[in-house]
Amino acid sequence: MALKSGITKHVAQLMSDISVSFTGKTMSHVKIVDAVPGKVKFEMMVKPSDGNIYGTMHGGLGASLVDLCTSVAILSKCHRWGISTDMQISYLKGAPVGKEIQIIANCDKGGKTLAFSSCFIYNENGDLLLKGQHTKFMKTPLVDLETSED
Repeated sequence: MALKSGITKHVAQLMSDISVSFTGKTMSHVKIVDAVPGKVKFEMMVKPSDGNIYGTMHGGLGASLVDLCTSVAILSKCHRWGISTDMQISYLKGAPVGKEIQIIANCDKGGKTLAFSSCFIYNENGDLLLKGQHTKFMKTPLVDLETSED
């Protein structure tokens, strides 16, 4: 898929900026596949260190992916980090260690103080493994990258 250069560059810079934190360690093997304002697609290979005792991706990592990937989707439309206020996650099927997963994160709506986002994680066959919703308090309103000045 062709990447939109401005948004992809912005998202890649954000990923670089967080590379030394917990966020960076969690996202270290998550690759950006495509990015448009408000929607970012990622891929990740589930490594043995990501697994639980059942040989599937640990649920805590799934929750972190929802948190972090939706945050990047929100950032693809604005220039500020937010603060999580609510997250809801449904685990539908396990992601086996050694398999690739696809993550689609969306900024569904941004208001004056809140941003609402969603995340869907799929296996290589397109089966939905996990779905999540994430709400963030935004200290400043969302700014659309396509209309803002850099």
